[in-house]
Amino acid sequence: MIYLKDLVELSKKVGSTTSKKEKVSLLAAFFRQAKGDEIALAVHYLSGQLPQGRLGIGWATLEKVLQDLPGNPRSPSLIEIDRFFQGILQEKGAGSSERRVGLLRNLFSSLQQNEREFLTRLMMGEIRQGALEGLVLEAIAHASSLPVDRLRQSLMVSGDIGKVAQVALEEGTEGLSHFRPSLFHPISPMLANPVEGEAEALERLGEAGFEFKIDGARIQVHKEREDVRIFTRQLKDITGSIPEIVGLARTFQFENAIFEGEAVALREDGKPLPFQTTMRRFGRVLDVQRLEKEIPLTPYFFDLLYADGESLLYQPYQNRFELLSRKIPSKYMIRQMITGNEKEAKDFFRRSLEAGHEGLMAKGLGSSYVAGHRGYAWLKIKQARTLDLVVLAAEWGHGRRKGWLSNLHLGARDPGSGNFVMLGKTFKGLTDEMLHWQTKKLLELEVSRDQWTVYTKPELVVEVAFNDVQESPRYPGGLALRFARVKSFRTDKSPLDADIFQKVAQLFEARRR
Repeated sequence: MIYLKDLVELSKKVGSTTSKKEKVSLLAAFFRQAKGDEIALAVHYLSGQLPQGRLGIGWATLEKVLQDLPGNPRSPSLIEIDRFFQGILQEKGAGSSERRVGLLRNLFSSLQQNEREFLTRLMMGEIRQGALEGLVLEAIAHASSLPVDRLRQSLMVSGDIGKVAQVALEEGTEGLSHFRPSLFHPISPMLANPVEGEAEALERLGEAGFEFKIDGARIQVHKEREDVRIFTRQLKDITGSIPEIVGLARTFQFENAIFEGEAVALREDGKPLPFQTTMRRFGRVLDVQRLEKEIPLTPYFFDLLYADGESLLYQPYQNRFELLSRKIPSKYMIRQMITGNEKEAKDFFRRSLEAGHEGLMAKGLGSSYVAGHRGYAWLKIKQARTLDLVVLAAEWGHGRRKGWLSNLHLGARDPGSGNFVMLGKTFKGLTDEMLHWQTKKLLELEVSRDQWTVYTKPELVVEVAFNDVQESPRYPGGLALRFARVKSFRTDKSPLDADIFQKVAQLFEARRR
């Protein structure tokens, strides 16, 4: 039987080695020892995932749980941990928050400190010990003596790395043969890597298919005659929430098919409304008809994964796009152009921005659809904006960043009150050199701390790139930055030189108009 203490010890070992080969070897040896459901659970946890998905538990709840815990350590098994999370998920209704806190305190009281820290990070989606999905997949291949490409193919269509691992280790190639595209079983979406601009995209891909990049919600439509189901990027079924797209999909000339696109709420002039306005439609089970009238969605489709009983995952991108465009009216197809000319690509990028979109996608004409994989066959080109913000606090890192202050709390100056309004957090964009420098600097500015966070004098200014501003009930100002990443420390600027909150609010209002 595999216990949590075994997993935590392995995670520490994996995080402390820089050798990829050694990481794979450690993980593979561990997976070989696991049996049955333990295999899937170990793989999920070491990939930083909970099989149950989000539990709806935040840092505030966990801080309450962790206060003055009695000590009665006994390491539970992975099976027990899984049952516990299932129980937490089932706690709903009046008084459920208090019951969840009680259950969590009972569990955490039985854990050693390092086990508490691991589960806390796991629940918050912050496991980064170097054993994330790609590395874990290689370790599964090593442990099962199966080709990693064969495992990746199975993961594409199942979307469940734990299930793939269990089948690979227990049933081998024959078991993996059952993983193939099938209607009404969502496929993990193919993802893109960012590049600086059109020149880099063309250098990587040569002549490429460029598409408008729409800031909507990704959807995957499964259709068999009149039967239509629609899934989100996270593979959640939201068919009942977007009836207008269900009805539209029924009119498309497919007997059976799986195709992908973006759903977006549009203004009267055809430009997109803010991303969060679109997201108000997703997952709603009440007031669907009212919201359909208030915030109608328009889909734009860009890929065809399955049609007429055949998988198209290994067909070239150009072929898949052409097949899709024959079946779907042009007004519901994403705007596309094929070019190897940088000037033409830049002009297309400009037109995308003028239409209110984020930028461009660039796709290799001969590329297969590699589900669940973020590679360089698909690239995204966005127009990043920057702000000079002030660091209000920083959270201690973990894994390779353990011992360094990493996740920065960012604030904009409010000239009226003289205070700083928090706009979110980021650890992205920081090099090792920047981590070391900012840790020393922020500790010099420290005013207080708690278990995870060092709070500082608001003096350090950083230049932050971001893609958009969105509404956020999480922060007092009601706004947060999307995809924020640090570009540089602005030691030449004082906090009085930082951008003000009103500028951020103006950016948000301009996006809404």
